[in-house]
Amino acid sequence: MRVALSTTPHDVTVQERPDPVAGPGEVVCRVLACGVCGSDVSTAWVARKVPVVLGHELCGEVEQVGEGVRTVAPGDRVVIHHHAPCGECRRCRRGHETLCDRFRTTALDPGGFAERVRVPADLVEELLPLGDLDVERATFVEPLACVLRALDRVGLRAGDSLLVVGAGTSGLLAIAAAHARAVEAVWIREPRPERLQLATTLGATRHADELVDVALVCTPARAAIADGAAAVAPGGALCLYAPPAPGERLDLDAFATYMGEVEVHASYSAGPADMRAALALLASGAVDPLPLVTHRLPLERTAEALELQRGGGAVKALVLP
Repeated sequence: MRVALSTTPHDVTVQERPDPVAGPGEVVCRVLACGVCGSDVSTAWVARKVPVVLGHELCGEVEQVGEGVRTVAPGDRVVIHHHAPCGECRRCRRGHETLCDRFRTTALDPGGFAERVRVPADLVEELLPLGDLDVERATFVEPLACVLRALDRVGLRAGDSLLVVGAGTSGLLAIAAAHARAVEAVWIREPRPERLQLATTLGATRHADELVDVALVCTPARAAIADGAAAVAPGGALCLYAPPAPGERLDLDAFATYMGEVEVHASYSAGPADMRAALALLASGAVDPLPLVTHRLPLERTAEALELQRGGGAVKALVLP
């Protein structure tokens, strides 16, 4: 099979590898589509992993099932998650499944930018049937799941007001998800006119000086985080959604945070329940992510897909092996 191997954070080579084989309890899937995530183009994030086959927003078709697998069969179309928590440790019990030691050690072999992936036994239970959902929408299950987890962490509910800072894929999905939860108002702050226009078509209003119940900051920029914090009303919540650089310090007014009882949260990745909730929203049509897809590229052009996402030329690029 062919894989797109990232040899540095900015260099990709397409090479051949032996086809994976499903061992006991394992599954091999043919990759149907894989989205490019912001973490795939983060220099600091990728530098720790190279050489690596990236890609974790994927769906596929089951080709092989190992001994003992009963939950899926060859021919099944599935969403493939790349991590799974233990569900039993202290962090899992406190609702921090994505911080579970097992969660961070589970992984696909090799990754979504490949023609096939081997799903280890501890991830097979996380394979979700696509039903009638098309493969392009299915690539948004994982990123939408991450957004839903963030909205849950800040307690966003019907009638609240939400400010989204940054209209990348995550920010745009947050706008759509918030409307699916019947929020009172969704505001957006975004410097790029074309992204701002897309956000408004999804139901957001350009933010002025209103204070909001929740601010979701979908960019790691220090000024953007401070901007979001300043917009939170007393009793509201701030969520850091994009990872700042290591060593970066928050620029928050400690007195205002204290006197306003403002909650500060961070949200990383998505757990099993988030994946199922995201799939349900997409399957119902309550959230339609296709307007976000601007580029569809074959596996041999993975480097181009990554560069488009990195430089902002793509709102969302998909790799279709």
